[in-house]
Amino acid sequence: MKKIGAPLGLVRFSSEHALANRFTLRRMQRHVLRPRVLIYTGLLLVIVSVFFGTLFMRTPLRLDVIRDRGALGREVEDGMIENVYRLQTMNTSEATHRYKLAVSGIDSIRLATPDEVALEGTASRAVPVRVLVPPGKGKIGSNKIVFELKALDDASVQVREKAVFFVPSP
Repeated sequence: MKKIGAPLGLVRFSSEHALANRFTLRRMQRHVLRPRVLIYTGLLLVIVSVFFGTLFMRTPLRLDVIRDRGALGREVEDGMIENVYRLQTMNTSEATHRYKLAVSGIDSIRLATPDEVALEGTASRAVPVRVLVPPGKGKIGSNKIVFELKALDDASVQVREKAVFFVPSP
């Protein structure tokens, strides 16, 4: 402004309120950094952090257990008790993976179907599963069991899903 002979301070980044009250730089900084602005900035940072945290911590695998509606539990060969489930497996990563299926929760519980599942990237597949328990194991009625699906190529990719195994009365 000295070059053209105009008074200093005619052109600046400020508000009308600050010019009318002749705010100094320090007072303008204090006005901008009020508690409300700091709280909103903090809340925005927390929301963005939670968003990115859940994005990076998500498991690239989902498992839903759906009981067969046809029969609760039935006796099959050698007196074994069988329950049938449909496992809806979803690979949410871009890569193809092979998974190993396991079941636990009752002594001597085992799968009567193949325990390996292969899924393409971003694919979903319904897998019918037969679960067998020897007679005398588990209490009559519903018993809690757990299906576990683990990636064979990456031990950190695994998911567990609870289910109910029904033992019929004799």
